[in-house]
Amino acid sequence: MKKSLYSSNLIIRSAVFDDVDMLRDVFRRASLTFEGDRDLIATHPEWLLWDDEMLPFTRVAVVNGRVVGFASARPFNDCLELEDLFTDPDWMRQGIASTLIEDIARHGVRVEVTANSYAIGFYESVGFVARGFTNTQGGPAPRMYLNVTHTRP
Repeated sequence: MKKSLYSSNLIIRSAVFDDVDMLRDVFRRASLTFEGDRDLIATHPEWLLWDDEMLPFTRVAVVNGRVVGFASARPFNDCLELEDLFTDPDWMRQGIASTLIEDIARHGVRVEVTANSYAIGFYESVGFVARGFTNTQGGPAPRMYLNVTHTRP
């Protein structure tokens, strides 16, 4: 069942240890949303394990005390590498991921991501630009960047 987002109820904050169970739940359920990925994930169940080391780099979207999405961006060279961007399937297409990207962009440095094929359109819609491909365990994947020092289209 889709929820309705009222921006006044949405809070973006740093993740804390008490969020880990909800992060794991959102991560797992969102990862299994796309049928095309299920066989690959079944072959690599370790991909569904939340990495506790990402906690200090994670921002959560919370509505009424519940984590409905999160993004993890770790400093890498002169940019932030977007490692995770997941929305609870019940909250997808409500602006959660876009709001999390805006929050990360406030750091004022370039954001880079290795995009999954299902997310390319989303990333382009929030201002990311493709700049080639990289090899991943799941095959070639586009590398994209958001240059936050320039105005988004």
